[in-house]
Amino acid sequence: MKVRKRDGRVEEFSKAKIVRTCLRAGASKRVAEKVAEEVERRIYDGISTDEVLELVIEFLLKHEYTKAARYDLKRSLLRLGPTGFGFEKFVARLLEEYGYRTETNVVVEGRCVNQEIDVVAENERGRYMVECKFHNVPIYTGLKETMYTYARFLDVKDVGGFIQPWIFTNTKFSGDAKRYAACMGIKLTGWNYPENESIEVMLESKGLYPITILRIDKETLNVVVSAGLVFCRDVIKVGESNLRKELGLSKDEARRLVEEAKKVII
Repeated sequence: MKVRKRDGRVEEFSKAKIVRTCLRAGASKRVAEKVAEEVERRIYDGISTDEVLELVIEFLLKHEYTKAARYDLKRSLLRLGPTGFGFEKFVARLLEEYGYRTETNVVVEGRCVNQEIDVVAENERGRYMVECKFHNVPIYTGLKETMYTYARFLDVKDVGGFIQPWIFTNTKFSGDAKRYAACMGIKLTGWNYPENESIEVMLESKGLYPITILRIDKETLNVVVSAGLVFCRDVIKVGESNLRKELGLSKDEARRLVEEAKKVII
């Protein structure tokens, strides 16, 4: 049975891949295997990966709501852009959780021209020039963007005291982008890359599930994210009362938001 990817390529359907992903989302082995079996019974030759994802979420919801939400992590990152909360601010918050001091949208006077840096991140090892490449569809961040970032780094590295350029993306890097980055010493963080240090690993290892992972209406989502509440645990920490007072949510909206966030965290 063939599955059609977004870029037009086809590959064999893999039950094992679905099981592994469900397990990584926190589902039990029994549930993961059951979901994979149910999906296999429903698919057809040439089905799209998006349709497979919808089936997985549908069956996970039947068994474990929390795990279904976590399985949808990739698409929750794609939903960050339209909500009004910049991806660079999301990346800054993520890096802060890992001990970095950050500033966003910093203008640095380069050797040739002024450069606006998405995120300046600093820890005991040094200062990083972080470029954030957001895509609202799952396309690759490629060689062009990687070379452009390195050119900007060369202009600011001495005057800005940067030790390394670092590119964050919510999708994947192309093979050429990875090879160029390895050659030029550019740090990359994206979906499934690098192994054990990818953006989803960084999020999942600390329970930092984006607010966009919740199944809430778009209007409420926009209000919450625009207020700077990035992660589900932010909503829980603020609490229902403050969500009503500070964000103007109704009692029902605030209650449902906190309840949905707790389902993902717990």
